[in-house]
This record gives sequence, C-alpha cells and structure tokens, in this order.
Amino acid sequence: MDVKRWLDGVKPRPTTARFIAEALSRKAGTTFTLDDIGLASVVTPETLERSLAHGGGISDVGSRLLGLTRRDLAEDPVALQSVVVPDAWGESLIAWLLSRPEPLPTRELARPSVGKWDVQAIRATTELFANMGFQFGGGHARSALVQYYNREVVPMLDGKFSEPVGRSLYAAAAEITELVAWTAYDLGRHGLAQRYFLQGLRLAQASGDRMLGGLLLADMSHQANYLGRYDQAIQLARAAQEGCRGVATATPMALFCAMEARAHAGNGDEVECARALLEAEKHFAKSNVADDPSWVGYFDAAELASEGAHCYRDLKRPSQAMEFVGQAVGLCDPMYVRTLAFDRLVQAASYVHMGEPVQAATLALEALDLAGPLKSERYLRYIRDLQSDLADYAEEGQVAAFNAAAIEKYSSSSD
Repeated sequence: MDVKRWLDGVKPRPTTARFIAEALSRKAGTTFTLDDIGLASVVTPETLERSLAHGGGISDVGSRLLGLTRRDLAEDPVALQSVVVPDAWGESLIAWLLSRPEPLPTRELARPSVGKWDVQAIRATTELFANMGFQFGGGHARSALVQYYNREVVPMLDGKFSEPVGRSLYAAAAEITELVAWTAYDLGRHGLAQRYFLQGLRLAQASGDRMLGGLLLADMSHQANYLGRYDQAIQLARAAQEGCRGVATATPMALFCAMEARAHAGNGDEVECARALLEAEKHFAKSNVADDPSWVGYFDAAELASEGAHCYRDLKRPSQAMEFVGQAVGLCDPMYVRTLAFDRLVQAASYVHMGEPVQAATLALEALDLAGPLKSERYLRYIRDLQSDLADYAEEGQVAAFNAAAIEKYSSSSD
C-alpha cells in the first residue's frame, strides 16, 4: 500500500525516506542519496544543515537553495521550526572578510541561458515584493515570493551566462535571497531565515559586490540582536563595516553602524551605543542618493531616527527615545506601514518608562489600527513586550482597552 502511495506522488516521512535510501544502497552496493532516489524534497535535519555552509564552490549554492526552498514551500515543520546555529554566523563573517575575487563557472551546455533582461526581471520582482512587505508584513504573499524564487531564480544560478551577466545575476539573486530571508525572519522562522541569509552572503561574495555582502551581515546582526545574542550582533555589524571600508557609499555605512548601535543598546552599553550611533549620523550626513545602491533606498532620515529610538528604548532612556521617535514618525513615508507601527509601539514603550501608561495605551491602540492586517511576528512581539511593560497598570481603563483589543485581534496568533 505504501509503495503505491509513493508511486502516486505521496512523499514518505523523513525517517522512512532515509530507510529507503539505506536499503537501496545496501542492495546495490553503492550509496544513494535522497536526491538520487527522487526524495530530495523530503526534509531531514542532515539536508537542512547543508544550507548553513558558506564554503565550497559557488556551484553548490544552487543545490542548497533548491533543497531549502522545496522544504520551505512544503511548509515542513522540520524546516520551519529549524533553529539558529550561532557558530554559523562567525564562520560566515570570517570567510567573507578573507574572501578574494573568484572566477565564475563556465557552462557552455547549461540551461537556462541567462541574459541581462532576466536579471532586470529579478530586480523588478524583488522591488515589488519588498514594497508589499513594508506595507503588509513579511507574511503577505510570501508563498508567491518563494515559489517565484524557487522556479525562476534558483535554476538560473546553474545556467549559462557571460561574465558580466553572471556577476549581475549573483548580485540580483543575493538581493532576492535577502528578501526571502527577511520574510522568514519577520514571521519568526529564525532558523530558516538564517540559512537564507548565509546563502545570500555567499551569492554576494561571488558577485564581487562588497556592499551587498555588508548588507547581508547587517541583516544577520539585526537577527542576532533580536534573538538576544548581542555580542555576535556587534561582531557581525563590525564585520560589515570593516569589509566595506573604503568601498561602500555613505548610506550603507550608516546602516552598518546603526546595527552596531542597536546591539550595544541590547547589551546595555550606553557609551558604545552613543558612539556607534554618532558614527552612523556622520556617515549619513555625507549621503548622496545618486551614489547609493538601490537596495539601501529605504534607509532614509526617518529610518536612522527610528534606529536611534529603538536604541534608547532598549536602554530605557525615554527622553532620548522620544526625541528620536518624534523625528522618525514625522519623516516616515506612509507607505512603510510596518515601520510606522513599530515606531508607534516604541513611542508607547517610552511613555511607560516615563510613568505615563494611559498615553502609552492610547498610542498602542493607534498602532493596532494603523497595522491593520499586518502579518509580522516581529510586530506581535512588540505588542507582547508592551503588554508586559503595562502589566502593573492593567486596571487602568485605557490599558484594559488596549489589552482587550490586542486579544481580540491577535488571539489566533501563536508565539
């Protein structure tokens, strides 16, 4: 019965798949992998670990990402609930810092044949999905993004292309990989996000774009900070700065320094946070949009102010946090709904720290309305953190109204 179901296309469980591969290997006197027997899409912890690797030839990245996206699209719990491996961050930043230019693979008979229009299509699609993420959260249309990435982008990595097209392809692929990673991160799928970030860094390295590699390291710093691994977050942000010194334009350098400031704030180090934040402001003052890569366009004055607000919220310095968050909200493009919702909740937390819970709850209610159907686990964490801050004021009318509204709106959301 089971064999008939497998022939009909039903995938066996991971343990069963491994037993099948082992039995066939013993029978044939050779080793068969899950890929060899057509069960590559069956998730196993072993195959997931391949996507943590940074080393090896660039040709390995396509197969790693193909396996990872198959598991992602199948929504297999082993992939979605995979854990972050902190050591992988350190290994990747060292490999990237010490990397040298590398030749692209030559594949005269490979398919598909990739041209500059294909690369432009990837960039346009990335921009489209990125804008949806800013407005509706990483969970919105994520399956469509990953499906496009799996079917259209990943196969190109093993295709045929000229040297200039290949470099551009790897850079465009790194950008959309970064977006796929962010959407997983935004949904709280941290192990999955880490694996995409790491492979995106490898693609950026192959493209020869140091600034783009710095962006991936800054992303990993952001995630490490979110997970409470502040020392590693500092290392990742500093690696981005050092690896891009003398190469990056001013705005990306401001971003990298801001990530370091966030990590110091998480660590409770106000002196180092202020120093890194000042460095970010100095770099940003030299920004020239015309010089910057397109992917850093979101990092404007409002975003820098938002980073400062987050820093001083974490340091529990409400007066400074209020100064920054006022700038952030006033300057933020209304398109960035997720950012505005975050900023409002940072502002609310600062009111709690100032001993003004009613004002905090009033702002939080506005944030709930602003967010609408925002699909973001990070946003839900802001809500939960604020509820915790307001726990001593639960009987206040406005605080009770906020708690009731949050429960009504998000009671079906899980941690």
